[in-house]
Amino acid sequence: MDQLKDIVFPGDVIAKEEEYVSGRNTQDVDGDVISTAFGKISRDDKSLVISVNTTRQSVPLKKYDIVYGKVIKLLNKEAIVLVSGFILDGKLIPANTETRIRLPIPNKTMYSHILTLGDLVRARIISTRPSYSTIFDNGLGVLKSRCTVCRNELTLENGKLTCRNCGRVEQRKIAPDYGNINILGDNHERS
Repeated sequence: MDQLKDIVFPGDVIAKEEEYVSGRNTQDVDGDVISTAFGKISRDDKSLVISVNTTRQSVPLKKYDIVYGKVIKLLNKEAIVLVSGFILDGKLIPANTETRIRLPIPNKTMYSHILTLGDLVRARIISTRPSYSTIFDNGLGVLKSRCTVCRNELTLENGKLTCRNCGRVEQRKIAPDYGNINILGDNHERS
């Protein structure tokens, strides 16, 4: 399980500026070193530099694989997700592919109660040619989201996603571990 603590998503705080200097795929924000990419943390304790390695493997996704990615485009009834990783034999494997999520809505102006651009999601592959996935099963959904007005991170408070900056309340189809991501949580094994 210690290996999983080294896997990070964009926006995760990985160190304090007093501890490490930011390296590849990181940046300094308000005293914290933040990951700007999905990958594995690399610490150089001699020079005190912390980086995120984003090595990608071209492994084909299979039906029922659990994938992690970011919503990069919204079409009329679909969202396109850039897959950054998937679970294989109990380990998170970096990836670089796309999948689509069918949205049960009449048009893209009504999607924001399910997901929106930039959301980080956990999905299950339901077909591979073409690649489609779903977030509508137990344990799946949005893991991190940002306010559609000011782009600050939304926090889960009393069952609602709230922006601490502007006070906006939004809805998404959230995963049970929204904001406190459990990558290898229960019921996410390969079938």
